[in-house]
Amino acid sequence: MSFLCRITAFACALLTGLLWSRVSFGQRRPFPQNGGYAHGFVPSNISAKDALSSYTAWKAKYLKNDCGDGYYRVEFGSPRGTTVSEGQGYGMVLTVYFGDKTQFDGLWKFARKNTRPDLGLMGWKVNCGGFDKYEGGGGGTATDGDTDIGFALVAAVDQWGDEYRQPALEYLGNLKRVDFTTCKASGRVMSTAGNWGGGCDFSNTSYFMPGYYRVFAQFSGDPFWTKAADDAEALYLLSRDPSTGLMPNEVDERGAPHDNEVYVDYNGCRTPWRAAADYLWYGTPEAKSADDKMTEWVDSIGIGKVVDGYFIDGRPKGKYTQQNPWVGGWTCGAMTKSQEIVNRFAADFKSIDDDEGGYYGSSLRSLYLLMLSGNFWRPGNPAPGGDLRSSMDAGMDAGATIRPGEGVPVRKQTEAPADTAQSGPPTSALPPKGCGACSYGSQRSGPAGAVAFSAMVALALRRKRSRRRLARSPSSRDEIGDDAGNRREDASDDRGAE
Repeated sequence: MSFLCRITAFACALLTGLLWSRVSFGQRRPFPQNGGYAHGFVPSNISAKDALSSYTAWKAKYLKNDCGDGYYRVEFGSPRGTTVSEGQGYGMVLTVYFGDKTQFDGLWKFARKNTRPDLGLMGWKVNCGGFDKYEGGGGGTATDGDTDIGFALVAAVDQWGDEYRQPALEYLGNLKRVDFTTCKASGRVMSTAGNWGGGCDFSNTSYFMPGYYRVFAQFSGDPFWTKAADDAEALYLLSRDPSTGLMPNEVDERGAPHDNEVYVDYNGCRTPWRAAADYLWYGTPEAKSADDKMTEWVDSIGIGKVVDGYFIDGRPKGKYTQQNPWVGGWTCGAMTKSQEIVNRFAADFKSIDDDEGGYYGSSLRSLYLLMLSGNFWRPGNPAPGGDLRSSMDAGMDAGATIRPGEGVPVRKQTEAPADTAQSGPPTSALPPKGCGACSYGSQRSGPAGAVAFSAMVALALRRKRSRRRLARSPSSRDEIGDDAGNRREDASDDRGAE
């Protein structure tokens, strides 16, 4: 055999091996897809490389396999060795989009290990030994984390195949049964704060994920999820301030603020990102209206000068700038508005450190960059090549298209006024025990301390509020059991962003 023939044979064997390994692994959407979205604007100065770099840094610091037996968990850090369902959800979304099947399976295995049989959903705070009893019982649910876990399972069907289909369907059934309610007075579907209570009387607007709900509706065929999406969007518009577009942290079924929470904190900074997904994937006009109004207000201040907390009328409640959860959230929201604005916001966001904000800031940064880079593909939507076997039945979404946002006409915006916001946290800021938005490897200058400072104030106020709620509703305490009741009385509704 000639040298050329040997080289050709070797190349063919190598190619065959590579193809076989890809098929056997079953990955259908390797990162990056760079497919863009059906609607909106993808910033031209954020790349898949930026997203991958952030994810790699997050994975190295916060993705742990220290519980043995193939388990993976996301380190919460308060105290060390604990994990919250919010973080587990973030981790499952990230690993499915970046194609890390071993880690995804390990995260899902850990979530199942820490599921209460009567609920079918992961406990809100756990460690390698099970529910974190030091937090009053970690076995109750938290709707934001639960919803991310459910969404990640649906995306896994597109990424790796049918082995995830039945688990996803079962999980969505439990999510609907435990974490959602239909209100008699308004007829609206509302997400609760978890199995412990809430819903019609109070619901956290940052827990609304209308884009996810529409994916769930297509995947399961259950119109409940479409109504949940429509009702969430209606509440965005009913509850927002007419000048700023900001929404209260908590609202009732008619959109009225609950318990004087007429402000946006480390929970609400996620709302523009959550609303953006619904517009990018489905072109929902209510989502665009919600994000556009907030974007206009943020741009009037200047993205680099917005602080970490506001009353919904625009009065500052926080004082620290350049926070990953905030700047990234506003940048994702600007994807519904214009190319020029999202590019300016993205340039500022890109300049912030990957780990600025500890576990919470780092996790959100990676998720935000996934969306901003054009790689947060919608489950059930055919890949750009058109050869993906969708998680939904063929033909359910035949009219959808995917395109990058670059090149869409730009709208000119006014110059942002000067501001005197302080950048950086106080050096004395310490993380509160049980803070849902806090994880610290060290105390240093940066948003981690600012998150702690903001959450410490929220923690004291929310503990009082939780006790009042439970005192007013003894029957609901009996229904959910001592485990979830004690958990929420001590800490759960006090978790900051958890």
